[in-house]
Amino acid sequence: MTAENGLEGCRCEEALEHLYEYLDAEMSEIELGRLRAHIDECNTCLDEVSRERELRIVLKRSCAEVAPDALRMRVRTQLTILRQSRSV
Repeated sequence: MTAENGLEGCRCEEALEHLYEYLDAEMSEIELGRLRAHIDECNTCLDEVSRERELRIVLKRSCAEVAPDALRMRVRTQLTILRQSRSV
């Protein structure tokens, strides 16, 4: 596959290898464009991107809980004790 800008397109292996960088937009615009062009045309890669996006939504929703105050206080106390014992 050849992209509009004359650069060679990517294959599934490359798209999946760089999936996280693609989703986090942590690559150059040219590379993002190459991967986007492939993903837009490839149902297999598009499905993988969709699954990863859904997983991120579920994880974000699941990680919104806050530990109870009593638990946080116990953890802080134990960390303080550990720090003090290591500095002796």
